[in-house]
Amino acid sequence: MRRGLGGALLLLASLVSAPAHAIKVGQQAPEAAGVVLQGPQGTKLSTLKGKVVVLDFWASWCGPCIESMPQIDAIHGRLQKQGYGERFEVLSVSIDQEVDKAQRFLKLHPVSYPVIVDPIGIATRFFDLWRLPATFIIKPNGEIDQIYYGFGDTFAGDIESRVLVLLRNGR
Repeated sequence: MRRGLGGALLLLASLVSAPAHAIKVGQQAPEAAGVVLQGPQGTKLSTLKGKVVVLDFWASWCGPCIESMPQIDAIHGRLQKQGYGERFEVLSVSIDQEVDKAQRFLKLHPVSYPVIVDPIGIATRFFDLWRLPATFIIKPNGEIDQIYYGFGDTFAGDIESRVLVLLRNGR
């Protein structure tokens, strides 16, 4: 009995934890691109190199994304007002397979930063997404500084603090 319980617990842990091959802090961020819904045409992660980027993955069916996006938008607005606009950006990536679903979501939950849709799931595979929202802080050199899966009460404050450290240290 004990052996069976251990196996069941191991299986459960593997289902709720990150995959072993998941992208890690310290790695170069892969490309994130797609159909631009909002922002300059051609917007993709590589066009933002040299800036601190908050890369936020979401979907129209994701409940926690409804909570996280306004908080990330507030961070974006505060940092823009503080004069970091030339060195900081948020890039939002919908993983919806239907562009119109992402457009409808964005009309209901507007944000002020660039938004793209990855309907064929390339960025989803590159970033090994396993939970939404998934938020990555990317250093100006393209290296991943921090990863957040899901959205908790302390995430927004932590994201803003970490971004400010990178901006103030010029990294």
